Amino acid sequence: MKRPNYIRVLLVDEDNILSRGLAAHLANRGFETNLVTNSKDARAQILAWKPRFVLANLILPDGSALHLIDFIKGEKSLRHHFIHVLVMSGHNLESNVRQCMNHGAKDYIVKPITYEDMTKRLVFHSRSYRHLNEVVAKEPAALNESSVMLHLTDLVLRQALGGGALAEVLFNLTRMVSMKVDGVRCNIVHCVDQRVGYVVTSNDDRGAAGIQLDLYKYPEILHVMNTKTLIAIENLDESAELRNVRESVKDISFNSMIVCPIARKGHAFGTLSLRMPPEKQTVTDNEIRFVEIVSQVVSLVLGSEMHKEALEFWLKEAQTQPAAILLRQVKNS
Repeated sequence: MKRPNYIRVLLVDEDNILSRGLAAHLANRGFETNLVTNSKDARAQILAWKPRFVLANLILPDGSALHLIDFIKGEKSLRHHFIHVLVMSGHNLESNVRQCMNHGAKDYIVKPITYEDMTKRLVFHSRSYRHLNEVVAKEPAALNESSVMLHLTDLVLRQALGGGALAEVLFNLTRMVSMKVDGVRCNIVHCVDQRVGYVVTSNDDRGAAGIQLDLYKYPEILHVMNTKTLIAIENLDESAELRNVRESVKDISFNSMIVCPIARKGHAFGTLSLRMPPEKQTVTDNEIRFVEIVSQVVSLVLGSEMHKEALEFWLKEAQTQPAAILLRQVKNS
């Protein structure tokens, strides 16, 4: 029987022991779960049960998670159900990640992963978020004077970053973002791979540079890195769909946030993320534009020949810090 306002998750994995444990954990956290071990049974469950998420192993006994994505895309009866496939795999290869994301996967999850971290992934994908193209696609006539000023700010920032130490420039940019958009924390994070990241700088802690992050605990960062697109998420305290999860999980923040990709010389580098206070329920288009402008400037600064001697100062900081410091997390990064 369907439970009202519960998010449905179908687990598809040959490892039945792992699936049962994860299914039980998710059920205790406010999700409705079901599990199968192969692609054939998964297709039947998708048609009959219509889950919100399909959490499938990349390689299945009779197919793959990619085949399930193709099945969902091609099935006319599922067109209005918006079923998302999250691919799981024991391989942390960039080519695998790119293939799955390009194929239409909602996420790529590298095993092993804790039950709590998996819960955070599902909560993140259960929240609605806007991409930058949804903002810029609006008609020019809808742009008010503030939007024009933001574009002028873009030019000012590009001209203003002509000198100064790299660490100071990046720190000041995060402070600028936090003050302009009334954020509580703005971080720049260098993502080494799907699991490890390092704090480059944080607006509220000059000593944060070099702190190592377990990126499994920050699904918003991984999503932006894998999709290379900005996201803006609004506070969902009143969401009926997530009420059951929110009441069961106390360590997940539902605050509004904006997360932007950062590149260095054309290659993915990391993210700039801004988290809002609980009382800020919505994120305006102008705020999204401003944060995106600053992220572009950060990319330019990181790629500048002017700062090549100071690049990766945060990794040097990491090498000088005790192991206990390296493993601590930046709260609500």
